[in-house]
Amino acid sequence: MLKKSESLKLLFSKYYKKAKVYVPKSLPRREFAFVYFGKEEYMHRHIAFNEKEELISHFKKNTPRHVFYSSAYYEYPAASNMNEKTWLGAELIFDIDVDHIDTPCKELHDKWFCLDCGASGWGVPPQACYSCGSEKIKRETWICDTCLSVARDETLKLIDFLINDFGFSKEKMVITFSGHRGFHVHIDEEEILTLDQDSRREISDYIRGVGVDYRFFIPAKSSPYPPYTLDFGAPAWLGRITRALYNLFSSNALEEKLEKAGFSSKKIEKILSIRDEAVRRLENVPPDLGYLNKVIDSKSWEKVIQLIVEEEGVKIDERVTIDIKRLIRLPESLHGKTGMKVAVLSYHELEEFDVEKHAVVFPSEEVKIILKNPPKKVLNIDLSEKGDFLEVPFYAFVYFLANGAEVERVKT
Repeated sequence: MLKKSESLKLLFSKYYKKAKVYVPKSLPRREFAFVYFGKEEYMHRHIAFNEKEELISHFKKNTPRHVFYSSAYYEYPAASNMNEKTWLGAELIFDIDVDHIDTPCKELHDKWFCLDCGASGWGVPPQACYSCGSEKIKRETWICDTCLSVARDETLKLIDFLINDFGFSKEKMVITFSGHRGFHVHIDEEEILTLDQDSRREISDYIRGVGVDYRFFIPAKSSPYPPYTLDFGAPAWLGRITRALYNLFSSNALEEKLEKAGFSSKKIEKILSIRDEAVRRLENVPPDLGYLNKVIDSKSWEKVIQLIVEEEGVKIDERVTIDIKRLIRLPESLHGKTGMKVAVLSYHELEEFDVEKHAVVFPSEEVKIILKNPPKKVLNIDLSEKGDFLEVPFYAFVYFLANGAEVERVKT
């Protein structure tokens, strides 16, 4: 009987023999890195290819488990010393990972275990074990279609920033599903290639809303500067804040959001009592904050704007964006923890993203498996009503296998 890693390698090998390998722009200037089956503890990097055929041949001969390439262009990409590579520039890359976003579905598929006392629970793990206080917590995480829907929406929000605030063209972006928990957006335009880390950090901070101060928009005695005039059609954060403020006070979830922002029940009651008139005043041109200012003081406005910035800003991984020598997953390769494809997507495909349609490469035929500690939901599959033997699509079995689960296929 083949070992699990050997079975997985065989499946990956069949894919790479037929797959169309993605060849990045300026191939000879890119560094490649591979993690191979049986050698998962080590990343083989500082590899370069001069021709497309060399890259394709490497896939077929070596069957990698994970494949990465450099966002950077180098004069000597195969040099083992980073200082000797001679950096020439780098793509601007954004990474959205739902693991960093609090989603309610985590209660259905993420589990934690205390390594000291054995206590366990579903959902986001605690800082310390509820039972013994130990901080030695192990996580077992999965993904579902709800996770990916949240990540997709964040990615669409990111692209809106990139188009409307920075002037990038979506036709020139390379959008990919990461193959696991989120999406990547690559921008490879001449104007940004030589941006340093500080410049990239400025872009990251802007998109995340870092430094957006309520005193820019709301009259405050503590501010020496007059606020900007709110304007629904204004560019950048001014327009975003204006529209979001109107949507907040028009929302059926206003009470819930004010609670989240830390308002007292008494203040929430007062705001709700004037909301209809406040919405009418906000519809003025320019929006009139005077009526709201009778109820909302400066400290409370600070909470409101913080809430809006949290919702409007994009939850990107800053480390990826500012890194000018980042290794990123190669599009069209397989993710070694899921068996799914790092799929290249058009903007429309991102809007309509369906993991089975766009990223699954293995068959959908049902197979019977035994899975220890199964999640209640994974990918687009509900496992909550299943018994000891689970019937799942073959691609889900591959996903469990790749993710290191204690899974066994039952021969029928």
